[in-house]
Amino acid sequence: MKTAMLDAASAAALGTDWLEAAVAPVSPYGERLFARRAPFVPGREAEAQESAERVAAVAQQLDPERLDAVRGVLAASPDVASVVARASLGETLDDPSLLELLRFCEAIERVDALLAAEAIFGPIGSEAVGALAGALAPGKRGPRGFYLAEGFDPALGQARGALAAAQAELESARGRQAERISAELGRDLAGADEFILMRADMPAALPAGVRVVREAATYLLCALELGEKSIAALERRESALARAGAAEESVRERLSALVRTHAAQLDAAAAALGELDVLLSAARFARTYQCAPAQIVSDVGLAFQGGRFLPLAVALEADGRAFTPLDVALHDAVVLTGPNMGGKSVCLQTCGFVALCASYGLPVPAASAQTALFDEIAWLGMGRDAELGGLLSSFAREVVRMQEIFERNAPRLLILVDEFARTTTPHEGTALCIALLERLRERNACGLLATHLGGVASGAGARHFAVRGLRGIAARPPAADLRAALAALAGEMDYTVAEVGADELSGGDAIALAALLGADGRFVNAAYRALSQ
Repeated sequence: MKTAMLDAASAAALGTDWLEAAVAPVSPYGERLFARRAPFVPGREAEAQESAERVAAVAQQLDPERLDAVRGVLAASPDVASVVARASLGETLDDPSLLELLRFCEAIERVDALLAAEAIFGPIGSEAVGALAGALAPGKRGPRGFYLAEGFDPALGQARGALAAAQAELESARGRQAERISAELGRDLAGADEFILMRADMPAALPAGVRVVREAATYLLCALELGEKSIAALERRESALARAGAAEESVRERLSALVRTHAAQLDAAAAALGELDVLLSAARFARTYQCAPAQIVSDVGLAFQGGRFLPLAVALEADGRAFTPLDVALHDAVVLTGPNMGGKSVCLQTCGFVALCASYGLPVPAASAQTALFDEIAWLGMGRDAELGGLLSSFAREVVRMQEIFERNAPRLLILVDEFARTTTPHEGTALCIALLERLRERNACGLLATHLGGVASGAGARHFAVRGLRGIAARPPAADLRAALAALAGEMDYTVAEVGADELSGGDAIALAALLGADGRFVNAAYRALSQ
């Protein structure tokens, strides 16, 4: 999947690798198509909408068992692109290549049979595929075997019959010669071409047709030479072998010519397999994670109900915990505040992930959604500078990344800002966030700026959203059990995001969280005393 709309840092923050793995096709044809697939850009809303609705329709119509059965056939289908290309260039294909073509045709036939009852799919097979399958069928030997059988051409059977007769004649002539020499030497040579003759047992003269290969002090290594009849039989066998080889090559040339004739149709069938593979992989994703097609609109904005950031949701489920779905509605750049560990970053990631899925024509992980297509989805958050070996501080790297985003000047931008200017003074940090929001408003950008700083929303004249936060202070687990502490925190945290007044700040609850996460009582009490002063 091409991700030109995201830089590397944004792709990492939004789980692009996870999404790519979740919708990855299983066949070589699907993999090639998938690698070229680019996101839909503004102006292609109808195409993105049609893609997502088709994926959703397939996910709803095709039961999981049949979907997995078709994907199993696709995963096992061989890649015949190079075989077809070589045949198109005039090459005579060998038996392994013909076997790959036969398996390819059979895979298409199995896929068409599995999907025959579904009106949403058309057949992939064609007359060309059927003709090639029929032409190759005589060579089928089990699930993965192929042999140039006599059924391909009567002349091939005749040539092989003549070869078998010539071979039998040669073996008979050699056998009679070996019997004669065995009788003269008084020993059974048992059809051996070479034998050892002890000097003590040597006759006065070696029989005709025996040649000494090597002499030793006590023995001779001897070999049988071909007699006139054996030589004549050998010449007839070699001639029959050449005719059989020519008959086989004639069959291979004819089959290769058939492939060459139908190359365009075979390539089209391979492309159709790739498209089906990509479609079914997306449908499996949509069905597994209960995704629905978003309404793709031309106006700048992003809104969803019950949205989920799937990489985290899946990890929480594996840990026996649940992801709290989120409701968000954006048409501009707004401020998001909330307590520590209240899910502000996850809210940003959910927005980016939903928009990312929609941009690839996928159903989105939400109960319902409406979104524009964006030229760029940008994540601006804390982190060290990997490219410069960590020479930049977190704040410096944020500023550099911010300027890079400005310079790219994407016409339609979704920006997700996670605690920008967090590491500088609160006064200057607030001023920088206000300036950032003003710049985003000038560009008509859409996004969220998550911060703990006060006065940002009112200073920028921006809408203000907040995570509701802790309903109560969770009791500290009796043992120092971090998992239990996190579970207690999740149980008390209200992750709902709601619009609030411009200057309304939710409590950070940082001291209570420190206590819950294991900070000792003396430290916690000192913090509360300092807060009260």
